[in-house]
Amino acid sequence: MAEIGLFEAIHSQRAIRRYKPDPVPDDLVRRVLDAAIRAPSAINVQPWRFIVVKDSAARRRIADFYHTAWKAGQDNPQTQAILKTRDQSIVSHATQFATQGIYQVPVFIFVCATQSDAADSVLQAVQNLMLAARGLGLGTVFTTLLRRHDAEIRKLLSVPEGSEVVCMIPLGYPETGFGPTRRRPVEEVAFAERWGTPLR
Repeated sequence: MAEIGLFEAIHSQRAIRRYKPDPVPDDLVRRVLDAAIRAPSAINVQPWRFIVVKDSAARRRIADFYHTAWKAGQDNPQTQAILKTRDQSIVSHATQFATQGIYQVPVFIFVCATQSDAADSVLQAVQNLMLAARGLGLGTVFTTLLRRHDAEIRKLLSVPEGSEVVCMIPLGYPETGFGPTRRRPVEEVAFAERWGTPLR
């Protein structure tokens, strides 16, 4: 697939929850990671570490944890109330992903922080990673659901004390297409000088 421009990637990037099981070439994984490490960080500390999981047995265990975490959330009354206020087609896609689609993903990338106050820098790296993936025709979705199984994930991945698993990014070829995305127009979310003043 031909690479696309930055703004096309931005305008068509969306959460991908249906993946083909096709393997992702190592050179493409390396390219999205190289894009991630180009993100800025405070005084250039670069507090990120990435764990790429391709082993089928490890991916199966991770998918099981994800599935279990989703079910636990579904059983929570507070979560149920929140989900009822959301677009039900999106909820349905998320449910399908958590119960079936997660098992199809060929690559999991865990993004870790080596400092407790480094989330802002790490999240910039994640956005670079996701945009680079889109530019290469690869799908991603940002998820922190595995925090429910943090101890198990840390043990599985040998994450050392003092480092934190910030999120997990599934990576693979999408079964369905990319955007265009549905977003509120700039005029609804941006103001001039102070809140509420229309941006001209």
